[in-house]
Formats: sequence, C-alpha cells, structure tokens
Amino acid sequence: MLASLLDSMADSLVCSVELEKTKGITVRVYNESGKLTQTVILDGKSITIKSQGEQKSSTIIQKEDSIISEVKGSEQTSTITQKEDSVVIKCKSFQVDAETVSVKSSKDSTHESGGKLTVTSQKDMSLTSSAKAALKSTQAMDLETNANLTAKATQNVSLSGLNAELKGTTKASVASDTAVEVTGVKVDVKGKAQLTLEGAITSVGENITTVKGQLVKVEGALVKLG
Repeated sequence: MLASLLDSMADSLVCSVELEKTKGITVRVYNESGKLTQTVILDGKSITIKSQGEQKSSTIIQKEDSIISEVKGSEQTSTITQKEDSVVIKCKSFQVDAETVSVKSSKDSTHESGGKLTVTSQKDMSLTSSAKAALKSTQAMDLETNANLTAKATQNVSLSGLNAELKGTTKASVASDTAVEVTGVKVDVKGKAQLTLEGAITSVGENITTVKGQLVKVEGALVKLG
C-alpha cells in the first residue's frame, strides 16, 4: 500500500491556474518525474502554448496576424513563421518525403544554395522555358550522356572559345544544304592515310599555290596549266 502510494505521488502533476486582469489566464502543468512544464497563456493579445524540458522546448505563439512555431534544443533551433502573405521556415535540415511533389509560383522563383546543389532523377527529366533560357558556369562545365546527344536550333547556332575542337572517335561530318565555309589565318587539312577534294567545280589556291608529293598526278578530259 505504501509503495503504491509513493509511486502515485511520484507520478503526480502539479497544476495551477492563474487569473489576472492585466496578464490574462495562465494554465501551468508541472511533471516532476519528467522534468517537464507545460504552459498555456492567454493575455488578450496572443495565445502561447509552451512545453519546457530541462534542455529542450517547443513554443507556439498565435496572434491575430501571425503564428510562430519554435522548437529549441541545446544546440539548434527551428522556427516556422506564418503571416497573411508569407510563410518562413528556418532550420538546419529541411526534408520533404512524398510520392508526388508539386511546387508552383505565379511570379518569379529562386533556388539558391550556399554549397553544392544536386538535382537527380531516376527516370526522364525535362527543363522547359516559354521564353529565354541561360545556363552559365564561372568554372568548367561538362555535358555528358551515355547515349545520343542532339542540339538543335531553328535559327543560328554559335559555338566559340579560345580553342574549339570537334572530334569523333569513328567519324566526324560537317554538312550543309547550301554552303560550308572554313576560314582562318592558317588552315590545315590533313589526312593520315588519304585526303580527297572533290566537287563539280574545284578551285585550289589564289596567289601562291604549291602542290607537292613524291608522286603528283593531274588528269582530266581537259587539263590546263598556266
């Protein structure tokens, strides 16, 4: 009987209700065994609900124009502040785990990371803009795929750099429905095994032209030299 009474006293709660004309109503429940104090305050301006432990606490403050939720630990604090035109979340780690996520804004949207930003998809991914689109990096940029890569524009395409290289491990082709131009202060065209220049009308050289080889062969139905 005595042990049961002592256990009952150990689990008992200390409850109080305070009423004041200027401070409103305060309801407080203290759990001695759990070292936890629960408090509800109604002061005519806001409603405050707080659960206070030895090192951690959670608080909800509700006013006519805002709701603030705070969870405070020994090292970190997270808060959610909601007003009529905004919701602000501050925390160390923010996670969303859902089957489907949809985020939509009628005006501008900004995604900014102070560290590394990673976007990953296990299936198809698409980025679409109804206006201009820009992809820019202040350092090196890689574009890589394990399958085909297609870049297409209905108008002009411009690629520029200090050095530009187009390389195919088996074959490289440059084609146009009308004209192809290769221009430079110095232009080298080399074939490690064979080089062929062919056209219905072929012109080589302007001021000084040198044709050189261990064997030079010029042939045609009509050949004019000089």
